[in-house]
Amino acid sequence: MRPRAVDEHDFRLLWAGDVVSHVGTQITLFALPVLAVATLEVTGSQIGLLQALYTLPFLLVPIPAGVWIERRPLLTVLIAGQLVCAALVLSVPVADVLDRLGLVQLYTVAVLGGAAIIVCDIAKVSLIPRLVHADRLAAANSRIAIGLAVGLTAGPVLASALTALGGPSLALTVDGVTYLVGIALLARLHHRDRPTAEPDAGRRQVLAEVRAGLRTVFGSPSIRNIAVHTALFNGGVQVLSVAIVVYFVRDLGYGSAAFGVAMLCGGAGAVLGAVVAPALIRRLGHGTTLLATIGVTVNAFWVLPSAHGSAATVVVLCGLAMVVGLAGGGVAGVTSVTVRQLLTPKALHARMNASYQLVNLSTTPIAAIVSGYLVDGVGARDTLWIAAGVLAISVVPLTHRAVRSLGTVVEPVPARQG
Repeated sequence: MRPRAVDEHDFRLLWAGDVVSHVGTQITLFALPVLAVATLEVTGSQIGLLQALYTLPFLLVPIPAGVWIERRPLLTVLIAGQLVCAALVLSVPVADVLDRLGLVQLYTVAVLGGAAIIVCDIAKVSLIPRLVHADRLAAANSRIAIGLAVGLTAGPVLASALTALGGPSLALTVDGVTYLVGIALLARLHHRDRPTAEPDAGRRQVLAEVRAGLRTVFGSPSIRNIAVHTALFNGGVQVLSVAIVVYFVRDLGYGSAAFGVAMLCGGAGAVLGAVVAPALIRRLGHGTTLLATIGVTVNAFWVLPSAHGSAATVVVLCGLAMVVGLAGGGVAGVTSVTVRQLLTPKALHARMNASYQLVNLSTTPIAAIVSGYLVDGVGARDTLWIAAGVLAISVVPLTHRAVRSLGTVVEPVPARQG
């Protein structure tokens, strides 16, 4: 029997709050550097440091956060993380109005905000299997991925409009309100969970739990290979995203509107992939869905540096390439998180998600730095060729038998704590 649509009351509230929070996060990522440039007249290197500080928690926070989260109720962690984000974001326009805003405050907001977002993401992904049945996880993760894609697409557009209307402080104020809305939605959840680990566990037990969390990723051939693929894919996308804006705006002279169209197409592709993922999983199984979709759609990225002709032709071809390429990424995102949730016992979900995030996001700050040097050294177009090559290589880990053999039914492995 085909699984029913996900219709749980608590999951709907979680999903709605997640979409609002994603939109808010994108507003911050847009408005914070704009405010720094417009108000504080910062240099390019200072903007680069601001971005680096935001991504630094992606490497340092996941592992200790995973152990810490398992000692607390997931919903409480999620609400507390949203409160921290709201307070950090709203502190910026308040300081701006009082003429007390400084670069140190923006750096603090970036690093603490990045840490809070990582904690919230680990708690959210760990909470979902407690709200929906196993046969509905793919549908639930599809909706979560759709919400993320909507946030990534709508957030910058809304931020741009708000900044034009009332400046970056107005945009950040609206962002703070979005976090408060998300908190109000989460507070209405009926679900209450207990921590999966004792709050007063000793240091030796904590270290054992860290090893157990790492083992869920590195000790499982399926999860490990999917994690390596995701890290390579994210690194390639990061290189692409830096190079394509320079290629469109500076090298081709098409302006920011053309670049915006390409990014909008990418967001639409991610939504499309997330929507069709559950049906593909039911028909093909998890492993074949991953390998087939990524193996085919990743080739679309070769179009970006090779497209030529009139401006309209290049924009259309690149837009279609972004739709197809990121549709594959959308399918893979839904499939990979579902596999992780099914393969891992619930008691290890927070630690598993933390360990996975460490691998998954490890390439992002490195790729951001490398891509800048590549654009300056070999040019934006050649950097796009390099990005396409990295994205193509990301398929290789998915050819492993442990991934290919994942069918429609995935049984969890027994939990080992030590």
